[in-house]
Amino acid sequence: MMFLIVLSILLNLVALFAIILLYVRQNRLLSLDSQQKRRVTEMEELMSAYMAELKEENDAFLRSLANDVPADVESVTEPPSMVRKKAMDAYQSVTSIDTTDQSDAVEPDIVGMYRAGVSIDEIARASGVGKTEVELFLKFNRDTE
Repeated sequence: MMFLIVLSILLNLVALFAIILLYVRQNRLLSLDSQQKRRVTEMEELMSAYMAELKEENDAFLRSLANDVPADVESVTEPPSMVRKKAMDAYQSVTSIDTTDQSDAVEPDIVGMYRAGVSIDEIARASGVGKTEVELFLKFNRDTE
């Protein structure tokens, strides 16, 4: 008989422990839920403030554009064919652009000086470019040869 009483007390203690454990977990879950809701409302408030600020900036920008438009600017609502024709005329009227670069004239000198045994510092000073540029050029030049 004593065994059953002890067993009953142990089972009651285990049940009480389980109830306390479940209660603590439930409270922790509820607190996390309330924190999440608070964070969501804060984020919504931040986003709405950001959107209001963006709208104000856009309105100010549009007002400044409306004030700065010169009178001789043609309407933006021109047909696309006219816009294309004007762009082509402007493109064809531009003279050819000289694409030769000064670095093209310097490149053989850098390789020749390096092969002659001149240090990279001296090559950089003589050619008027940086030391790292000379090193990089020599590295790429070695890869292509």
